[in-house]
Amino acid sequence: GAFAANVVLFAVVAPIVEELTFRGLGQSLLAFAGRWPSIVLVGLAFGLAHGLLEALLVLVPFGIALAWLRDRAESVYPGMIVHALFNAIALTLSVTHP
Repeated sequence: GAFAANVVLFAVVAPIVEELTFRGLGQSLLAFAGRWPSIVLVGLAFGLAHGLLEALLVLVPFGIALAWLRDRAESVYPGMIVHALFNAIALTLSVTHP
């Protein structure tokens, strides 16, 4: 039960909410700064918003990659899928390799 709830939260809800927030709204609002500045700023904001200093080396590049994907695809949907897969793999590994 607990694992299923975590899967729904981390592999479904969080990717949708975070992609809409950072790559949808955030990247759109920062578009005035230019393509690469908005991609980097959104990636940095994404990493910092998680509040995990030890994870910044993974989260910031991942956030930048998702922002680049959103820029290339002109859609948040591909990023939602990649984000969901990333979270699902991380969750699975955290349970199977404590």
